[in-house]
Order: sequence, then structure tokens, then C-alpha cells
Amino acid sequence: MKRVAWLLLIIFALFSAVSCDKRTVRPKPVMMYEFAGSSEDVVLENDYLSLRFLPDTTEIILTNKSNGVQWRSNPLGAGEDPLADAITQYMMESQFALDYADNSGVGMTLHSSIYSVQRGAYEYEVVDGVLEVRYTVGDIARNFHIPPAMTEERMLEFLEKMEWENRMFVESTYRLYNINNLFESDNRSQLLEDYPDLAKMKLYVLRATTPEYMKEEAEGYFKDAGYTNQDFSEDSERYTVTGASSKPAFSITLRYILDGRSLVVNVPFDKIGFRPVYPITKLDIMPFMGAGDINDNGYMLVPDGSGALIYFNNGRQNQNPYSIDVYGHDEAMWREAILTDDKAPYPAFGIQKNGNALFCVIEEGSAYASIYADVSGRNCSWNRVYPTFSMVHKAQMDIAGRSQRKVFLYEPNLPEGESITLRYTPCAEDGYMGMAKEYRSWLINNYPNLKGRRITESSVPVAVEIVGAVNKTQHRLGLPMDLPLRLTSYKEAESMIKDFAGFGWKNVYVKLNGWFNRSVDHTVPTKIKLISSLGSKRDFTNIISTAAKNNYSVYPEVDFMFMRDVGAFSGFNLYRDAARYVSRDRVQRYPYSFIWFGERKQWGKLNYLSRPVVINRMIDNFMKKASSYGISNIAFRNMGSRLAGDYHDRRHVSREASMMMREQKFDQLAQSGKGILVNGGFVYSVPWASIVTDMQLDDQGYGITDTAIPFYQIVLRGLVPYTGLAINLAEDYTKNLLKSVESGSGLYFSFMAEETAELQETKFRQFYANEYGKWKQDADSLYQRFNADFGHLYNQLITNHTILSPDITITEYEDGTRVVVNLSDNDWNYNGNYLNADSYIVLRRGE
Repeated sequence: MKRVAWLLLIIFALFSAVSCDKRTVRPKPVMMYEFAGSSEDVVLENDYLSLRFLPDTTEIILTNKSNGVQWRSNPLGAGEDPLADAITQYMMESQFALDYADNSGVGMTLHSSIYSVQRGAYEYEVVDGVLEVRYTVGDIARNFHIPPAMTEERMLEFLEKMEWENRMFVESTYRLYNINNLFESDNRSQLLEDYPDLAKMKLYVLRATTPEYMKEEAEGYFKDAGYTNQDFSEDSERYTVTGASSKPAFSITLRYILDGRSLVVNVPFDKIGFRPVYPITKLDIMPFMGAGDINDNGYMLVPDGSGALIYFNNGRQNQNPYSIDVYGHDEAMWREAILTDDKAPYPAFGIQKNGNALFCVIEEGSAYASIYADVSGRNCSWNRVYPTFSMVHKAQMDIAGRSQRKVFLYEPNLPEGESITLRYTPCAEDGYMGMAKEYRSWLINNYPNLKGRRITESSVPVAVEIVGAVNKTQHRLGLPMDLPLRLTSYKEAESMIKDFAGFGWKNVYVKLNGWFNRSVDHTVPTKIKLISSLGSKRDFTNIISTAAKNNYSVYPEVDFMFMRDVGAFSGFNLYRDAARYVSRDRVQRYPYSFIWFGERKQWGKLNYLSRPVVINRMIDNFMKKASSYGISNIAFRNMGSRLAGDYHDRRHVSREASMMMREQKFDQLAQSGKGILVNGGFVYSVPWASIVTDMQLDDQGYGITDTAIPFYQIVLRGLVPYTGLAINLAEDYTKNLLKSVESGSGLYFSFMAEETAELQETKFRQFYANEYGKWKQDADSLYQRFNADFGHLYNQLITNHTILSPDITITEYEDGTRVVVNLSDNDWNYNGNYLNADSYIVLRRGE
């Protein structure tokens, strides 16, 4: 027994040692910059663009050489805007604005114009064709170029080069620490945390009480001894504690690069400095780039669902400004309720102004981004759209037993090696069609597997979800038990597939939901256990073989992100495998109510968010086991519709890094020949998808937007098949159908064999219209109609999209086919072709 106890103790010790790789990186030190350059403009040029930098204000002017059109980072005559309030005025004159906060969550916004440029706290330099503008923002103290701390050996090298009197003076400003010979008042553990080098060597540390006049005199002695700016930069980065001011200050570098027909704006995280007690929480970059005033004509393109336009000066300043998170809410950030769950599926936006278009793609840092847009009339005369980025994340600590005030814990630093990169491109063609072509070209150039990819199948793509089982409380021997409720057996699913083949359906993608591990809300997918009430293993494999005989693809759906029914032997360890908030609490939650918006703790299962590393490990394990069932494809429930980081300081994974890990896993699966179905279709998942379902085909109803457009679908057309929400589950059947027609989407159905009444007293009422027997004839009629009208188009690009009125559109294809859609409540006459309300017509070339 004693041996077992000792063995367990050793294993625990080893586990603790491995798991305690604590993230000890401190923030980069705040660098102090001073403007000492020339006021003469700096000009960068290539064959396509000219970039003019104005040193006195740090604004930039981008000129398209092909037509002479200029795009300014700051409005011309911004200081004379009669509608601008003081805060907006600062923003109009700035290249960026940052928010910071203290541990109580209280902070403020600092603008680069008033808190840096007007104070002369910046510098610029052209390095290898790249313009770098370095800013110090905030409460700036005199920066003395003397080492904040230095090892004894290295300090002696400089001291030996000084005169004796000067050396004695410098030594009086420092204290030599020896970890083995400390004063009683010294805090040994704190010293080792602040200065890890102390564990193995003696260290000179600048005394906190040293007055500024002594620092200034010591600066001269160090300079004479050969101490350089590079030495100071390295020492300041290595020892960030000594002499740190308690006032908020920040340093940030913007890099401007001309790359072909694009201007690239880069903000490296490694060059963002801040003081630990005042972390930077938000960063707005180039908030008025390309803005249009009240005399300009045009609109802003925002990534609202499929895409939406906000017309200049639309008079909707009484509505809330537009703001949307790219890839939605970070699932590893706490929220009490879900009032709206709007999300941008792609990180791009644009401006159409006076017949010219400027398009921006967020190349790096998109997982932290939100897109903000507003019209003239609210607090200035300008229409603008720009990105804003969440920087250092926080979590509220629970100290209710000791204090009533709020206390927040922040990440210790920004992710190392990451950056924010924006690519602004003056489009060769104007309008949102020109922007769509730019974005499509960017995707193909940046995702090698999209190069040369083109859909060859012209028939309508059809995705069919077959729901196997859900869980329901049922009574056995008088006891309530949570058991699988059969909705579609494996044999019934096979029969449906035979029906589709009998109807003559082609290009079919079958998604199996609720096929294993008890329910749609399945248990941890570290094991695969078929549901006995649905049939045998042979019955299941018959689904795969029958589909293959008809050239259909089967995609069993799995949720690798949220774990339910976690037990002692489930293969998911709550301490090791669950993601954490910044507070180190586990990310766990119940489903949110669609009635009162909070967590349904009495109605639903507790969900645990998996760590990004664990997600990838489970996918590998699952695919190995799935091969014995004949499974060669996979449907990801939320890998293309939700995204999260892991903010535990000992195993930190940023949201951007999590996204990149998913891209690598998608690529690995695709390279091994696996088919991938994704729901939602966030753009990072699309390049590897065999088909995308549940794509948003409309905007999300913001009051400030004017009209929805199928921008995302125009971009992806011909690269990957896509569908909207299931036709039979749509809240508005007619609108969903017509939006599918307008955007060139395929069809999507969700079926089950049992009657809908079986779902009573379950939490799966989203399947309220899935009854296959009532839908199969209508589904076949719709397929035959779509195939007859559009069956020749699904391998063609959308070459043009025109808005005749807010609800009347024309979608045009490569062969000249035009599809006119009337989503209005009124009839419409298009060139002699009569359209009823809520209908469409297809006009081939010449008609």
C-alpha cells in the first residue's frame, strides 16, 4: 500500500512540474520617442501606388497612380467640421486610438494626435523601404538612458571605463543584490520573480529613490563609457520592473509598406509597450481612412452576415453605430446572457466613394477584430468604417466576501510574435463587385489549396441533414432516466438516401446528426458508440455504402468544441482539458435561453469548452476510430461558426493562434483525403470545405444598414458549394428560398423519420418541421425546379449583381444568364418581364 501511495505521489509531482509551465513574460517596456526629424514630406512609391507621409501630423495620403485618386488617412479640413465634438475631433486627427484600464476596470481613451503627436513624442524612419512611425502615448516622463538593472559582470565593464569619482557617483545610484545575502526587509520571492537572473548571479538594480538630476548626470557617464541606445533598449526589455512609472503610458509602432497594388499597415505586438498596471485593452487603427463627407456619394461595405451596405449620409444617425465582432464572440470570454449573437464571417470591409472603391482585408489579428461604421450627422460630417481590436483580455475576479468593488485580472502581456496587419487595396473596378473580385483574388493567393480549384459539377448541390436520436427523460421501472429518443433509425436513413437516388437527385451531401454517443448532444467524442435503438453497426455501414453507390458523400457530424456528460472515464479531464478564462476558472456554461437570454440551468446540459490543443487531439483520435465504421468524411458542428482562445496563463493560446491551429488541422485532414463539411463558414474554414451549410444569406438587421448584398457568396462562388439555413426550418420560408436564388446557393433540408410530436418535452424543438413524410414530395419538387432553372449555373462565377430597388436585384453569371429576384410586397416589371411579389425569373442570354 505504501508503494502505491509513493507511486501516486511521484506521478502527481511529475504532472505538477509539467503542467506548471507558467507564462512569465512581462509587457514590453514603454519606449520614449521624440520628434527630431525634418518636416519635409516622405514619399514611398512603386509602379502602382504613391504613399505620402506628413511628418508634422503623421497622416498619410495614398495615391492610385492609374487614375490619380487619393485616399487620405485623416479628413481634409477636419479641424473646421462644425458638427464634430471634441472627442471625435481628436479621432479625426489621429492614426489610432487606444483604450486602457486599471484593475478596477476604470480607464480612458488616448488618441495619437493629442497624446503623442502634439507633444512631439514620436519619431519616424524609412527602413528597407518600410516607413516606421513610432509613438509614445500618454503620461510621458523624462526617459534617461541608463540601465534599470544589470549583471555585476557587465556593469563592471562600464564602471572600469569611468573616472574614479564618476564611478563612485554611479555606484551610489545602484544597489548590488546577492540572493544569498539579503537584508531582513527584502522580499526574496518577489525579487526572484522581478529579476530571475538573481537566482544565478549578482545584480545591480537602480534605486527607486534616485532623483532625476542624478539619473541625468549618470546618463552622461554611461554614454562616455560606451553605453548605447541599443544597450538601453535590451536592458529595458529584460528588466521591466525597475523604475516603472505608475502613470499610464504606451509605445506603439505603425509600419507602412507598399506591396504591389496594396498598402499594408502593420502593428507588431512585440513593439507595443505598456505598464503592467495599465494594460492596453482596445486599439482603433486608422479610424477615418478613406472617409467620405456630406458632399460625397457612396457607401460603406460591412461584413454583416452575407454583406451589407451603409449609404453615405443616409440620415440614420438616430440608430446605433454599426459594430460587429469578426468570428463572433470569443467563447472563452464570459458573458451573462446572449441578447444578440451577431458575427462577421469574414474580416474585410470597404468604401465606395465618388466612383472609386477602397477595400481592406485584415490579414493578421482578425480573431481580435471588430468592424465599426457610422454615418455623418451624429458627431461629425464624415462617413467612416474601420477596424478595432481587442488587445489584453480580462476577467472579473470573485472577491465578494472581502470587497464590494469590482476587481479585474488581465493577461500579463500581448501574444508574442503576433501582429495586426491591414491590407488596403484601391480596387481596379468600383463598387462592391470590384471589392468582391479583390477579396476572391486575395483568398486564392493566400490559400494555396484554392489555386486552380473550380467547381465542375453544374447541378444544384443539395445538403441533407438526417437526425438520428436526441436525448429525452424517459421512465424505466418508474425511474426517470435520460435516454436516447429514436427519430430516424439507420435503416430509415438508408431508405431516405435510396429515395433521393430514385428522385434523380445528384450532387448530394448527407450530414448525419445524432448518430452516435446517445444523442445530437452527444457525449465526449473520445469514443464512438453507435446508438443501439437506431440499429446495428451493419445498418450504419449500409448508410455509407448506399450513399457511395449513388455518388453521394456522407458526413457524420461531431462537436469537438463543447463537451457534455463528462465522467471519470470519459476521456476528458476537467482540470487538464477544459479551457479557462483569464481568471483561471473553467469555461463552462449551460445553453442560453432564447426567451430570457440567460443560461438555462434547469433545462439543458452543462457544456465545457475544450482547449484548442485538446480539440485537435480528439479529432485525430476520432478519425482513427471512425475508419472502422467506413467513415472517411467529417462534419464539424461549430469549428466554422465559433472560435475561442484559452487564457490560462500556464498554457495560454490566443484566439488568433487557435484559429491558425484549426487551419492547420483542416489542411492536414484535406491532405489525407478526408471530406470536410462546416456549418456557418467562417472564412478560415472555407478553403478546405467540401461544402458549407447554414451560411448567412442575409444581413442581421442593424438599423443603420440600408440593404443586404450577397457579397460573401459572390466571393466564394465557384470555389466551394454553399447553402443557407435548412429550407424547411427557416423562420421565413419564402425569404430564405429567394435569398438562396439571389446568392446562387444550393438547397439544404433537415429530416427525421418520426413525427414532430415525438419532440414534445424535449429541448430539441429546433427540429419542429423535420418530418420527412410530409416534406419529401415538396423537397423533390423544389429540387427539380432548382435544377431546371439553375442546374447550368453552379459551376459559374457571379459576374455582376445589381440592386434595382431595395428588394429587387439581378444576379448575372458568366454565360450571360440573369436571375431577377423580387423580394418586395409589390409586383415588378423588368424590361417587359412581369414579376409577382416574392418571386423570381431566369433570363438566359438574349432573353
